[in-house]
Amino acid sequence: MSQDQILCISYFDQVMGPSTLYSSELLSESLNTPNLDRILEFNDEEGTFIFAYRKYQTVNHLFYIDSDFARGGKELLMITYMVRAAIFKDEIVDVFKYLDSKEPILEEFASEIKHLKDIPSILHLKKSTFSEEFVMDLASEELKTNFMKIFNRYFERLVPKFQLDTPIKGKTRLKKVFIVGAPQVGKTTLLKNIELIQFLHVKRNDLPSRIYEVLVENIEILKYNDEFGEFICKEYENLEECTLLAQAFILVFNLSDQNSIYQTKKVFQIIHDKHLTLEKELVPILIVGNKFQDKEQFQPDFIHEIFEIEKFKELGVKIKYYALNILTEDENIMKTLRWMIKQII
Repeated sequence: MSQDQILCISYFDQVMGPSTLYSSELLSESLNTPNLDRILEFNDEEGTFIFAYRKYQTVNHLFYIDSDFARGGKELLMITYMVRAAIFKDEIVDVFKYLDSKEPILEEFASEIKHLKDIPSILHLKKSTFSEEFVMDLASEELKTNFMKIFNRYFERLVPKFQLDTPIKGKTRLKKVFIVGAPQVGKTTLLKNIELIQFLHVKRNDLPSRIYEVLVENIEILKYNDEFGEFICKEYENLEECTLLAQAFILVFNLSDQNSIYQTKKVFQIIHDKHLTLEKELVPILIVGNKFQDKEQFQPDFIHEIFEIEKFKELGVKIKYYALNILTEDENIMKTLRWMIKQII
């Protein structure tokens, strides 16, 4: 199988911590594969959830199996199916729908694993004797044969019906949510906090929260070089491509700095003008005034006037303004992004 898709079964070793039972690929930093240990370290409830990383999107199923060797008589295992983000279609919701559709398959897979009676015993082998890559390599030939039949059968069921070696659409077709704003206003901090909050809210099951988890991969800071009047983007060559393939914009400025507010408006105006030139319908716009501690802040009426929020609303544009501290107000950041996700879906 291609490294674009990986199936892995891990478990929580009661001595060593998170460990790998078997994986279709050896997980390593060189592949930029996700650190599944973090999930097993902080979650112990059965269930299926989506979790996004920079290079891979994952759907994970946590479950317990009976064990005479474990404290409490149960072993915690997790099946993870991960796919490189580049193979998905150009809509964020497509990613969610695809991963969400795999839940019944993972549940069936877990059910069959539970019936392999010798699994608990190999989970308690002394780890100091390991020379093999996976714990399953130390199992009896009978167990390995039975396990691999099940593993390969479900891997075939999980993989997409298209050829993974070639993305559905070129990478430059992936749609993005762009963060735009003046320099030194907290854009990078916002992006890092979004990634952290994703992990902290992994147990929420409502639709916006679950789609939030695949949104992380699609958020990018769209930088503007004022000297040359050019936009700098990792994915696209020019502003026209960014505008055509944007699913939403997040505008960020320092709520205590008038120059920051005007500069962010200037950058956004360039993007808006490009929209008009291309005759493209405006996407949702989330405006964030970053509050800095102990500094006087401009009032909402001023922000509404500068960004012409009421005018955009009259034109049918989905636009919302929030004032918050990007560094500390995690719940409010989640609230703003949930609003944006609802507009996208």
